[in-house]
Amino acid sequence: MNTYGKRTSYPIRKIAVRSSVQDKKHPLREVIEKCIGTHDLRVVVEEDFSTISAMKRDDVVAFICSIVREGKVLSQGRGSVILPSSGRFLTRSVHSAFNSSIADAAIRATKVLDTFRCGNETNTVSPIGEAYRAKEDEESAPATDRQKSYLRELIQINLDEDEREKWESQLGELTKQEASRMIASFQR
Repeated sequence: MNTYGKRTSYPIRKIAVRSSVQDKKHPLREVIEKCIGTHDLRVVVEEDFSTISAMKRDDVVAFICSIVREGKVLSQGRGSVILPSSGRFLTRSVHSAFNSSIADAAIRATKVLDTFRCGNETNTVSPIGEAYRAKEDEESAPATDRQKSYLRELIQINLDEDEREKWESQLGELTKQEASRMIASFQR
């Protein structure tokens, strides 16, 4: 029996070929309708001093963009540029970095972090990964580098500058159990 070139047909494919997606009875109409509407987002763009200091150059312009929904940061994106030495296209270069930060934040919100969903679906909080969860017998052991690194990311995203400094100064003294509790509190 020759199976070369034989195609498997799926039910959704048959429906899609036979009827227009614009047809009210099409099975995808429900999904499409959930995506339609007004989505209240706030875009906050700030100068990214951490990137500027990390580059150790005087001719760097960097922005960090935060996309916020209902008071929670969905994502952050970065954009930077090293200004041309010729002095030409300076404004265009700055706008390029600005636009890159917004585009990066939008991509991270929709693809990487998968937090912006269509419709009124509630985002479920995924359970803490095993790498970040402390076992009961490790209560007095110091927090792992992986836990500290993840906490630094959560602190950068969720807290303002004054609170960031307070929390970051405590990271070196945390136990595994305390780090796990802090991670869980940020994920709520």
